[in-house]
Order: sequence, then structure tokens, then C-alpha cells
Amino acid sequence: MHSFLGYSWAEIASILAVISVLFSGIYWLIRHGAKVLNNAINIGTYPLQQQTKELINAIKQLSGNFKEQHKDIKRLEHEVEQHDKVILLHDEKIKRLEERK
Repeated sequence: MHSFLGYSWAEIASILAVISVLFSGIYWLIRHGAKVLNNAINIGTYPLQQQTKELINAIKQLSGNFKEQHKDIKRLEHEVEQHDKVILLHDEKIKRLEERK
């Protein structure tokens, strides 16, 4: 029994070797093609990547500016409240002085 399906063991080994080489070649072509395609995509989208980074940095800067403005507004609101209290006290003093006359 030196054959399988009508082929000798040497022929079967040769067929398996050819199939192995073909699959290895196809695998290499797919990987190489994927690398080339990936490089082409990276090169093509590089300007967009740079603009995205600049946009992200601008958004971060704006966020920081908004936080600073929010703090300033809170401080100004506190100052206005203090001035309102002082004005109310002055109004009370004026009323008392007018009542004395």
C-alpha cells in the first residue's frame, strides 16, 4: 500500500508542498498589500490628522479660557453682592437720617 487515492506518497508530498507554497504566497501578498494600503491611508490622511490635533489643542485652550472666565464671573458676582449689601445699608442709613429731620 504505497499509494493513496491513486497517488504515490511522493506525488502527495509534492502536491502538499505546492499547496503550501501557494498559500504562503497568498498570505504574503495579503499582508504586504495590507501594509501598502495602510501606509497609503496614513500618508493620505496625514493632513487631516494634523488638523485634528490642532483642533483638539484649540478646544483644550478654549476650555481653559472658559474655566477662567467662569471663575472671573463668580468673583464679580460676589463683588456685586457685596456692593448690593453696602447700598442697602446706605439706604437704611439715609432713611433713618430723613426720619430724624
